[in-house]
Amino acid sequence: MVLAKTRGRHTAIAGAFAGIAACSGGGGSSTGNSGTGGVIAFARQDGNVNHIYLMSVDAAGKGGIPTRLTTDAEAENYPSWSPDGQHLAYERALNGSAIYVIDASGANELRLSPTPGLDVTPSWSPDGTQIVFARLASAPEPNTPPVTDLRIMDADGTADHSVLAATTFSVEPRWSVNDQIVFMSLMGGSNLEIYVMNSDGSDLVQLTSGAINADPVWSPDGQHITFGSDREGGGKLNIFVMNADGSGQQQLTYFDVPYEAGDTNWSSDGKKIAFEYDIAGMQQSDPNAYAEVWTMNADGSGQIGTGVQCSDVGCAPRWQPL
Repeated sequence: MVLAKTRGRHTAIAGAFAGIAACSGGGGSSTGNSGTGGVIAFARQDGNVNHIYLMSVDAAGKGGIPTRLTTDAEAENYPSWSPDGQHLAYERALNGSAIYVIDASGANELRLSPTPGLDVTPSWSPDGTQIVFARLASAPEPNTPPVTDLRIMDADGTADHSVLAATTFSVEPRWSVNDQIVFMSLMGGSNLEIYVMNSDGSDLVQLTSGAINADPVWSPDGQHITFGSDREGGGKLNIFVMNADGSGQQQLTYFDVPYEAGDTNWSSDGKKIAFEYDIAGMQQSDPNAYAEVWTMNADGSGQIGTGVQCSDVGCAPRWQPL
């Protein structure tokens, strides 16, 4: 989930241009996770480079042997399933940072971004006809969060247009079935906060405050948003959930340092949440830390590891829609 974004997600973006509970007892129950299996896409580090993998997950939450989606040499990050589960959009560090789409089989890879590109963090519209993403105004530099536009294009790369222009580090937009876009941003100051707006950019509202709050993800019905936060203090990083209007914020995981949780994604039936679990990840910003894909029930119970390692900087587990 890369919560310390000026070190983490920002570092991951900059890098693209360069080229637990079972252990600690603090994360909640590891039983009671059953009923939703499927396929999860995620980013895994090969050497010093992230690539996208797919793995099956059984009803008990255990992962199968992961397989690579592509054979590309360049770094790949931030996979996002189309609503029908037939395609993935993702970042690829080729001629800058570009958004690509590819079939779930790994066939028909297509670049959508200009060359060179400055595009990151794609996500699909609910009907699968468009993609929302962030475009950087210039290549990022260390310790300097970039200015970004949030943009929408058709799924073939045409009709590219801005819906929120020239804000500081507004990234990871997600589009709900209620035609709202949630995202995280530094537009309000030094802390990442979560914002929501209509898909045309109107009615912008800040949903969180008072801590670093990041990586917002809609529930399938558009009624709830999961996110990661360090609001507990003491270096803790955990997963929270809130209503679509920012009310009713509740904590779902209770990991204590050095264990962390973040970077969530819901199963299409709304019953399960996949997330990144790591050990000593410095709020998921240390590429050398151990990280793993975990799942839990939507109420935070039944937390269990898949047993499959992922990247600590941008694990991005994404459940394939059924």
